[in-house]
Amino acid sequence: MESKELSLIPQMNCIPRSFDSDAPENFYTAPFIKKSGMQNVFNHFLNRDSDIYVATYPKSGTTWTISIIEHLINKVPQKGISTGASLVEACLWLDRAASGENWRLMFSELEKMKSPRFFKSHASVGLIKQPARIIQCIRHPLDTFVSAWHHIRGKLDLFYYNGSWGHFFSEIALSSKYEGGDWFDYHEEFLNASREGQIDALFLRYEDMKKDNAISAIHKLAFFIGIESYDAEKISIATDFQSMKQKSIKEGHLDTKGNLSQVLVSQEVGDQNTPSKAHIRKGVVGDWVNYLSDDELTMWRNYVYAKKDSCPHVIDFFSLDNLLCN
Repeated sequence: MESKELSLIPQMNCIPRSFDSDAPENFYTAPFIKKSGMQNVFNHFLNRDSDIYVATYPKSGTTWTISIIEHLINKVPQKGISTGASLVEACLWLDRAASGENWRLMFSELEKMKSPRFFKSHASVGLIKQPARIIQCIRHPLDTFVSAWHHIRGKLDLFYYNGSWGHFFSEIALSSKYEGGDWFDYHEEFLNASREGQIDALFLRYEDMKKDNAISAIHKLAFFIGIESYDAEKISIATDFQSMKQKSIKEGHLDTKGNLSQVLVSQEVGDQNTPSKAHIRKGVVGDWVNYLSDDELTMWRNYVYAKKDSCPHVIDFFSLDNLLCN
């Protein structure tokens, strides 16, 4: 008999990794990101060589990275955390904006913008219009999955998923059914494209950013996007976790309809039994130890061993021991 948890999974949107076929390939994304929107970007968006994408697997430090960029280019939104729903934002969520009815007008307005233009995307590298310059923050997968579970489970009215942590881990994350698809394959494609010279990319490690409150990352980002004058210490303080969380709580966060939502500004961080509704939740390194059972850790290690040969660049980036949590 089908469980209530499983019955809700098909309500999540499913987008193929390419547009050669209409058959879905376990590339799940948020309900407001439509396949038609992705196709609009891929088939009709006029890209430039100077375009820069913050292209990340969801819940990997996307908002943090974007916030740093906003401060570097002096285009910090006056209210709320960036949603990618408005052209006034410094880093437009292109996949989402192209899913709206006025996507042709939006593309027309984007053509008038000065370079470089900044975009957010959770699409796989094959669905990002080439050529592309890409900034990617990569987070340890287990912490990513913990954050992802809270993200979709705590927003039941948005994602329509009410599964437990255990169900999400085994049936969604390790079954390649979360937004972005398989965590290993998603990052291997970007890392390989960079090695092959197909994209100009800057890869940041979330854990390294946490060590020095992103000071080193701020310098790397400034160099990558061509900013020479900036105050790294000031930006570091303005974009640290507590500053961003308080900003989110104070100013709210736009929902899918463009309205300020009180649901998304919760201060509670939740636990393995109680999902959090906060958009900026906890942001720590290694919190997965409070979630995975011994059986789940064994399941994870078997999964890593199964992926290591097909994803060598990911193994090099993190190290096998790190991924195995030894």
